Amino acid sequence: MKDQLWEEAFMGVDRNRPARYEVGGRASLKATGQPVEILEVRRGEFVPDFVYKVRILAERPARPYNLSVPEHDLSDAEA
Repeated sequence: MKDQLWEEAFMGVDRNRPARYEVGGRASLKATGQPVEILEVRRGEFVPDFVYKVRILAERPARPYNLSVPEHDLSDAEA
């Protein structure tokens, strides 16, 4: 029963598709719109999606910092 629920929850996830963002690429956080630089891309251990280690490109006086976020929390960078 538990396995069946797990499969149903993630049925729509394509585990063979490539990551949406590449290392060195730019994106932004959906929640705040802050620009980020992609530092690392990996498969999520507990989420069925890619997880990105990103550097928040904060403006002064704030300092940049690193954060790990799932793919669904990122959007394409504004040019």
